[in-house]
Amino acid sequence: MRSPFRSFTRFTTSTVLSLLAIIIILLGYNFLSAEYAKFETLEREQSYLHKLKSELESIRDTVAKELPSRIPKPGTPLNLLADRIKSLESEIGNKQATRQKLWDDHPIERYVPTSNTFRQIASLDIEIAFLQQSLVYVRNLHGFGAGPAEAERQIKRFQAGGYELADQIYQNKKAQWELSKRAPLIWRVPFTPAHREMEQLEGERLLQSAKDLLDKEIGHWQGVLQTLQKIPHPGSLVLDHAPANRTIQPVHDRLSENDKQLEGSNFRKFMRPVKEVLPTALWILVLALLSPLLVKAITYYLIAPVAARRPPIQLLPESSGRISTSIGAAGSESGQTMPSRVSLPLALDERSELLILPSYLQGMPLNAKSDTRWLLDWSMPLTSLVAGMYRLTRIRPNSEERITVSSSTDPLAEFSLLDVPADSALVLQPSCLVGIIQTRGEPLKITRHWRFGNLGAWLTLQFRYIVFHGPAKLIVKGCRGVRVEPAITGRSINQAATLGFSANLDYSVARNETFWSYYFGERELFNDSWRGDGCCVHAETPHPDDHSGLFGRGLQGIVDTFLKIFGI
Repeated sequence: MRSPFRSFTRFTTSTVLSLLAIIIILLGYNFLSAEYAKFETLEREQSYLHKLKSELESIRDTVAKELPSRIPKPGTPLNLLADRIKSLESEIGNKQATRQKLWDDHPIERYVPTSNTFRQIASLDIEIAFLQQSLVYVRNLHGFGAGPAEAERQIKRFQAGGYELADQIYQNKKAQWELSKRAPLIWRVPFTPAHREMEQLEGERLLQSAKDLLDKEIGHWQGVLQTLQKIPHPGSLVLDHAPANRTIQPVHDRLSENDKQLEGSNFRKFMRPVKEVLPTALWILVLALLSPLLVKAITYYLIAPVAARRPPIQLLPESSGRISTSIGAAGSESGQTMPSRVSLPLALDERSELLILPSYLQGMPLNAKSDTRWLLDWSMPLTSLVAGMYRLTRIRPNSEERITVSSSTDPLAEFSLLDVPADSALVLQPSCLVGIIQTRGEPLKITRHWRFGNLGAWLTLQFRYIVFHGPAKLIVKGCRGVRVEPAITGRSINQAATLGFSANLDYSVARNETFWSYYFGERELFNDSWRGDGCCVHAETPHPDDHSGLFGRGLQGIVDTFLKIFGI
């Protein structure tokens, strides 16, 4: 009886756990979303900052390269230097006014390196810094040329004044001498006109002091001129990049800060190893995608033609190739074959015994004895195990009984009963075998035949063949049916559908008709070919689980190739 409390508890627990799972998923999604958004924002900002840094450095280098061509060289006339000074002052003033307007109109953006305002202000700062250096250089050039000229002008001016004073002093001395000759005694008598005139003339002695001062100034300017003439000529303009680099420094600082944040990002920690191995992974992916095409092209166009040209092999040429069914023989061109069935009825008498896989046994008579046969053939234990022919059910009826063989797991499986006469032998893959009917006390004869010395065996990777000797009745399973066809005029079958063939036939392989059907796994590389007085046994269609051998789909293809090597 169901307990309501237990049902309620189970429902409540399931609901709470589901709610917790939903909460964890949402929290994880929110965390990952936030980390990814932060990472994406920083990555986008880093990309812009790197671009801005490159742009500013380009502006710096361009201005530093082009500006010297606009600056006058040493020896340029002073009037041209003066004009260039005015032009540079005007250009610097205009750029400073533009910069100041941007600075005042954008009080926040001017500090943000990712803004357009910051980029414009930084560009103007770089240009202004180089223009100011150029202005200082041109002023120095102008000063270098104007200094000696000014000194020479001052010397000439003072010399002209000195010449004038010297003439006045000479005229004064001459007048005194003439007065002393004209009134040799009277000029000494006080209060006489001659004395008063002499005193007046002697009062002009200050002219000599003035001349001495002029001579002193002339000496000074001559010293200045000599000093200026000793100054070396200025060289070409050499711009200092330090001011421009200081303008770009905030971008460097922001890049470094973002790098530190990215280093601490959990998403970056996850993405870094992914990015490191991504190129290798892509190469491995390309190799994985192209290698099957390359390998299959080599096998189809190089190996398969060589294998197809090898001479056929005959395992037991002296045996008969006839195979009988319930309706008739199949060893001739007109032989009739029994169609395979989803449910195959069997008739057993008291002298026969049936060895069959339990999963294909639909039922058994009550008066029949049954036990377990662990292996189909104790002389081939590994083959029996790998082929699945182990733990067989052995049925021995006391009288004639009927038993039905059918599959409860494989809807595509159909069955056929092959009767191999006493003088015949059949090469058969044990993996398609469901069971056998044999006479009590006369076990079925099974032999193995190796072909290591045949080049075709190495090219097709088929070294061993398992032969079932008559008399024997074999229950064979095939996908959507089993066909037994004569090979007198020659038969060619898709290798993936081959189940067996008469041991006396000439067996060889032929390359598949088209490469792309082989490449996409629709057909095997080889078609099995037979010729002679015998039969070939094959399924109507290859089984969907077939993986086309060594170069098929993954590990199962390798397993199929291993089974093919040993004829299983």
